[in-house]
Amino acid sequence: MYLMYIDESGDTVPISQKGKRFLVLTGCIINETQRSAIELELRSIKKKYFQNEDIEIKSNFLRYANPDVAPHSPLKLHDREQYNKLEKEVAEYLKHLPIDLISVVIDKPAYWEESPSQNPYEIAYLYLLERFQMYLKAKNSLGICVIDPREGQVEKTFIGDSLEKIHHAMRWKESELWKKCPNIIERLLYATSDGTVGIQIADLYCYPIFHVFEYNKTAEEYWRFKDITLPKLCMVEGKLDSYRLKFFPEKTKKGLKFFESRF
Repeated sequence: MYLMYIDESGDTVPISQKGKRFLVLTGCIINETQRSAIELELRSIKKKYFQNEDIEIKSNFLRYANPDVAPHSPLKLHDREQYNKLEKEVAEYLKHLPIDLISVVIDKPAYWEESPSQNPYEIAYLYLLERFQMYLKAKNSLGICVIDPREGQVEKTFIGDSLEKIHHAMRWKESELWKKCPNIIERLLYATSDGTVGIQIADLYCYPIFHVFEYNKTAEEYWRFKDITLPKLCMVEGKLDSYRLKFFPEKTKKGLKFFESRF
């Protein structure tokens, strides 16, 4: 069985209210037989640098742990050499993890032109679940989804119930909007990121995807994407396909450096 831990980067706030252009929802897929070993290794890293195996590691916490930058971080280190070692060790850890990624990128302004009353998080989740079903079918296996049901960077909004309705419907019936997902079992499970290593890992892979889109970079221009996240996404003849990296609406791909590169 496979567990898909889900995390987002970006937000659902309108641009006029200082929201981001893109919302990225990423699923980190872990085989149940490897789950414990993955957690134990990350706990070892946490203990080594923070003397606390339960401390939360997230992408922004890790970036701002750098003593040379001003923003606060619960992971702030006061020695640059130790920070460099931490950065390198976490990167190597993520590179060798036996996981797969599925990600959905929503261009919010373009999406709202078509569906002005809808929450982009919901369409992102629908696309993500469809792709997890395809993954499970290919593996001839079953899967469970785990998500932090709170959305937002500072003020958290509970969105779990709306996603669970989509999740439940997609498990049991076909629709014009989606294909049935029979390999996904159980309801959508809720867990907070601070207490769930799988969601923390999903966050570390998710932010680099958001970064290359929000700041309009090629895949090669951001090392965290090129070296860490990209290898975990499925490549077909040297290119990412829309199975493992879905961009929506597709009409706004033009002008984004990511799609002008070889990816």
